[in-house]
Amino acid sequence: MYRVRKWIFGVLIVFLSGCASYSTIELDVLKPAEIEIPVEIASVVVVDNARPFNGSDSAVNKIILPDRKYSVDTIRVEDFGKRVIESFSATLESKQFFDSVHVAKGSFKNPALENPLSPLSAFEIDSLLRHYNAQAVISLDYYDYGTTLRITDTPDFYYSTLDARSNSYWRIHNGLNGEIMDVHFQRDTIFWEGAGLSLMEAAEELPSIRKALEMAAQHAGEKYADYVAPGWNSEVRRYYTHGHPLFFRASELIAGGNWEEANRIWYHVYENGSDKQRARAAFNLALGMEVLGEFREAAAWAYRSIEAYKELGALSVSQMEKDISTQYYTHLAVRIQEKKKLDEQYGIEE
Repeated sequence: MYRVRKWIFGVLIVFLSGCASYSTIELDVLKPAEIEIPVEIASVVVVDNARPFNGSDSAVNKIILPDRKYSVDTIRVEDFGKRVIESFSATLESKQFFDSVHVAKGSFKNPALENPLSPLSAFEIDSLLRHYNAQAVISLDYYDYGTTLRITDTPDFYYSTLDARSNSYWRIHNGLNGEIMDVHFQRDTIFWEGAGLSLMEAAEELPSIRKALEMAAQHAGEKYADYVAPGWNSEVRRYYTHGHPLFFRASELIAGGNWEEANRIWYHVYENGSDKQRARAAFNLALGMEVLGEFREAAAWAYRSIEAYKELGALSVSQMEKDISTQYYTHLAVRIQEKKKLDEQYGIEE
């Protein structure tokens, strides 16, 4: 089965007002996955192949108070692996990177096996691929978890923190050639903090240990989904709203989503303005092109911005503004490489 995956450059704009010479916007940026999944793999099946974690050999939940330390090993999440699998599968399906994501029922790990990292057998993999009409099997082969609750007595109040940690070990079996495509060991920690006038008040600011572990399982699944498939990140950009009378008009246009017309205004300023106006207009044009998905053109305008800033002395513009232009050019160079990687992952040919 062959499939071409399509990806769309999206943008969510949030304007932050202020009296500075610039404003900021927030972009939703699609980032490539860390691994390469062949485009021929259109359907996957996810399997819980992990032995249930009992924590008998370590202090699972540590509690550290001002005057004592102890552990509570009776608080566990028996379906931790199932929660990780469900979170991973739901997140992966929401990304719409694969045509279908199936979840195999039950656990496959044989408790009698001494090796907790033992993989699925070739027979089990083949059976799963046939049953779900999939081209790959993604298996959670191991996990463990724990928490640390700490309360510190300060001169004014009690300060509390809670860490929930997990380790998970994953394999991806390529059903097209029978090989293990990827092996990944993942460490995760999520954190909460609180404060109160008493130990009890400080502790009540935190989630329960069981709830924290359930949230840790969800986080572990979501994070691995980002490893497997492209995902959206929120990033902040700046653009200049002052320095030329037409900049305000361009700001009004992009507030309405009319980036093409805003680009025309900035280009007019670049062609006819002073050196500082040209530098800022080129910087804005770089952003306008990035929003439109024209990353090479965006990098070209960022470079023109750098060149224009070189003509300005310290009395005309701050070194920080010059550095921001250089940093943006470097960022756009990275985006060009990420675009190439995304095209490969989605099967888009140039």
